[in-house]
Amino acid sequence: MTEDEETIARTIAEASELPLKDAAYLLWRECSKLDLLAWRAMPPNVRDVFRSRPAENSIEVKFEHDHPEDGLTFDRLQLTHPGMDEAEVKQAIIAAVRFDDACFGYFDKIKGEFGARYKRAVELAAKDYPGYLELTYQRARYYISYYMK
Repeated sequence: MTEDEETIARTIAEASELPLKDAAYLLWRECSKLDLLAWRAMPPNVRDVFRSRPAENSIEVKFEHDHPEDGLTFDRLQLTHPGMDEAEVKQAIIAAVRFDDACFGYFDKIKGEFGARYKRAVELAAKDYPGYLELTYQRARYYISYYMK
């Protein structure tokens, strides 16, 4: 198993141990990384098939964000939580994306000390989207602080 495949397997294993909502958030936040690792793990001839398709990356990214319950996050979440009702899985993904969007939406880009701003953003989003583990809120603070630097 390559290092990329091991990283994918570790993320999937970690998500399997989490409650459905928290696993949905983890897999949503890590979807770009998992996609890249899966891409690199593909044999070159398979990658060439995908490269030959017309380039519509921005459309595909927007669709994945607007319909995450119909994308790879759904497939991965079903893999980590087999036997769960499909509607529950889709709802968990939609809620995770909305929570993530709220975290970024509440981030104040102008006023205050950086640490207080990203913590406050997650606190406000948590009020709108309660019920996640503290680990998930901690991850959200990390993602906000990383991407909003």
